[in-house]
Amino acid sequence: MIINLSLDPLPRYAFVSKYINHFFAGDIMIEITILLNEEKLGLYALQGTSKLSKFKVHEMLQKLIFLPPHYIIATSQKKSLLYLWNMSQDSSVQKYVLPGLPLTVAASPCGTYIAVGIDNTVRFWHLPSGQLVKSVSGHYQKVSSLVWSFDGSLVISGGHDNNVNVWEVHKLFREDSSVSPLYTFTDHSMPVTDIYCGLGGFKSRLFTSSLDNTCNIYELCSGKIMLSLEIPAPIFKLLVNRCESMLYAVSVSTEVYKVSLVSPPNNDVSKQMKVFIKCPNKITSCCLTDEDSAIILGSSQGDLIKYSSSTGQVLPFSFKSRSPVDDVLSVTLPSYKRNDKSVPFPYQQPLQRVVTGVLEECSLHLQPRHQPIQFVSNSEFLDLVKEAVAEEKGADNVSELKDKIGELSALSEQLVKFASDQLIGS
Repeated sequence: MIINLSLDPLPRYAFVSKYINHFFAGDIMIEITILLNEEKLGLYALQGTSKLSKFKVHEMLQKLIFLPPHYIIATSQKKSLLYLWNMSQDSSVQKYVLPGLPLTVAASPCGTYIAVGIDNTVRFWHLPSGQLVKSVSGHYQKVSSLVWSFDGSLVISGGHDNNVNVWEVHKLFREDSSVSPLYTFTDHSMPVTDIYCGLGGFKSRLFTSSLDNTCNIYELCSGKIMLSLEIPAPIFKLLVNRCESMLYAVSVSTEVYKVSLVSPPNNDVSKQMKVFIKCPNKITSCCLTDEDSAIILGSSQGDLIKYSSSTGQVLPFSFKSRSPVDDVLSVTLPSYKRNDKSVPFPYQQPLQRVVTGVLEECSLHLQPRHQPIQFVSNSEFLDLVKEAVAEEKGADNVSELKDKIGELSALSEQLVKFASDQLIGS
């Protein structure tokens, strides 16, 4: 079945470039691959094929996510536990006890909040304080996948009940006891396996996959389905490049299928679609590199292979472990953060089990370069900018003023712009 409601090419290169520059500006970047398997230590960080770190854990883990600015979260397969590692300190492990077995987990773009799927509920925690902000039950069966939008305004959940729910964050964090999803999509006929939310917040596109051999694309501003692709095999993972011009559907067996979203098919795609990548063994995990130039596949035999995302050819990168690769993640980090042993662990509070009320003001997670992590609010940051401007109003040395602005920009360029607009307006 093909439903095509005028899926236009996505000219979002300016927005993508702005996002990448804001996140990675001014640092020497290195690409790190995080490998999760059942070997003794469980978690490896790789630069190329060289091992950078081993994170000690004597537990079978399943889901792996990146928590900005340089933390890794993993969920336990058999226990109600959540683990958090500091990428710059191999021995720094924080263990959280949850009220139930975590099925999936997702972190907000700022790294302050996490959403955890437990049974048929989605629970939201504020990590710095450990406060349980909200618990919502929007599915009739277990939650299978969770994702935040890139601007943090939406949370999307998929479940074994075949449904996809879109939640508005500003409504979730209110005092109201009951919250209904903005949309509930019921187009899949089997459990939802993966979700990807594109750039643009409410104007973004939502990609979903299911065991019913379909990948659906929705327009969030209207809540309408734009395209439904029928894939020759059941899908367990979706990979979409940042410009949303290419979709890679990873099957539950050994195949990867490639679909162009710039010129999507108009007829029976399941008959004409060819296998783009054929993995030697069953695929158990996959990811796109940060530059979208390669696809990394982990197999049931412990192989980790990198393929070109444009040609499907094997690239000179390989890693072999003695057990299946449960999850893999590719992140790009500043080199100083990986080597900085003085960075403290900010998440020391245990996660609460009962909702105690909504936070009065959402704190912003800021990481000053070469300085300890701080948690400040909008008003506090604006006061810092006003104080700096007041001190430098009579300065004759222009370089001193530039240094002050540089220090504030290191905290957050977006907030510097916000504060500047507030000052100019006043």
